[in-house]
Amino acid sequence: MINTLKKDFLASIIVFLIALPLAIGISIACGLPIYSGIVAGIIGGIVVGAFSGNSLQVSGPAAGLILIIVDIIQQMGVDKLFLIIFVVGIMQITFGILSFGKWFRAISPAIIQGMLAGIGVSIFLSQFHIMLDSNPKNNFIGNITDLFSVIYNSVLPLDGSVHHHACMIGLLTISIILLWNALPFKKLKAIPAALVGIIIASIVANVMKFDINYIQVSSNFWSNINFIKMSEFSNIFNLNILINALVITFIASAETLLTSAAIDKMSEKSKTNYDKEIIAQGIGNSIAGLVGGLPITGVIVRSAANINADAQTRMSAVLHGVWLLLFVSIFPNVLNYIPISALAAILVYTGYKLIDINAAKYIFNLSKGEFAIYMITLVSILFTNLFEGILIGFACAIIKSAYKVLKVNITTEDTESENGIVAYLHGNITFLQLPTLIDALENLPKDKNITLCTQKLHFIDHACIDYIKSWEKERTTKNPNYKINIAWEEMSKTYPSFKWTLFHDENYKKPDSH
Repeated sequence: MINTLKKDFLASIIVFLIALPLAIGISIACGLPIYSGIVAGIIGGIVVGAFSGNSLQVSGPAAGLILIIVDIIQQMGVDKLFLIIFVVGIMQITFGILSFGKWFRAISPAIIQGMLAGIGVSIFLSQFHIMLDSNPKNNFIGNITDLFSVIYNSVLPLDGSVHHHACMIGLLTISIILLWNALPFKKLKAIPAALVGIIIASIVANVMKFDINYIQVSSNFWSNINFIKMSEFSNIFNLNILINALVITFIASAETLLTSAAIDKMSEKSKTNYDKEIIAQGIGNSIAGLVGGLPITGVIVRSAANINADAQTRMSAVLHGVWLLLFVSIFPNVLNYIPISALAAILVYTGYKLIDINAAKYIFNLSKGEFAIYMITLVSILFTNLFEGILIGFACAIIKSAYKVLKVNITTEDTESENGIVAYLHGNITFLQLPTLIDALENLPKDKNITLCTQKLHFIDHACIDYIKSWEKERTTKNPNYKINIAWEEMSKTYPSFKWTLFHDENYKKPDSH
């Protein structure tokens, strides 16, 4: 018991040190006070951690929702954002009670990876501007076209400007992260690279007295608390509120449960109850919305760190939330020494890591069609927004699946017997594919004995069966010298309900089985 508590305590410290700079950076990236990210981390640790369906998962604000949060704030305002987050929590609780948890995992990996890559590119570009103490544009086109001028005007004229100092601190932070991660010493690597980068960058910026942007926090951190206004609840059934809440529910829940699945593979101690996990996330998000926090999800970086630090129970996740609470309550002024460019640099690195090249290569090698969905989702997110990009990705995935289902495929091979071939029907064949089936059968050679096999056929409906009967009758009538043998018995063994359709017609002579 004491050994377990000790391991959880040490793991919680590691997770806290990772969570603090990420919570602050995500808040700034969303255009919100750092309070919103930190309070989401506190709730994600203490509340979600206590009720979680995965005892080793760590929850908190996630970089993957930055784009949609920024879009909601621009379109509807901050107050509506917190109402939406509250509604997200209610939706998640409802879906968990209705045992819908597993359905949030029913997403094509190509769409998920395309979504993460699109988010990664957008975060990288927007935070790169902030890292130079410049203002990002509102869209991908604006950020990419403005990027080179920002670099030229901010970095190349070496005149010691504010932008140079910010750039120096940002590059220093990223360099430290890369060097720290490359260290061969496992004990040192237990200290989070992002934290080391933030500490060294903050020391350098303050010692050199760089006149760049720093975090601004009052001595009473909790004076920033932002309770949702009661008047906002009159908008709870507004269609735009519900649509945006459903989008965040879908993305946050999918990210959470995919993280849970990954954790189950990483640790034998982990076994997720998906419905319970969705309910726990819902409780956390409903509270976060009420007190002005960012939306909460299960997050892989903090969860992986928790496992690598040898956490034993949910106590490590809960304690990391306690440490966040104590730190901002007792030492809020320490945050004022952190340069915003250093936090932006962490998110630049995070955006880069979200673009998983190995995952893209795997999808490409697995299926060119899936890779096309990946690229379409990525590009759509960049040129529209997160919601529309995901919808476009889903539409492409559905079209691809429909094409696969509706495609009629007949393969042939020669038989040992003279002048004979075997034709195999593949997949699913319904009346929708009847024109294609007609073309496929009509193109079979008319000067050979044909055996039509159904062992690779998954489904066939009555309309197609009737056509095959009439095709057989027509071919044997016109070409009596060549035999047609249809192996219906294979299908009747797999689908007993087809026996009446195939064999109850007393005028139809059952062919010999192939």
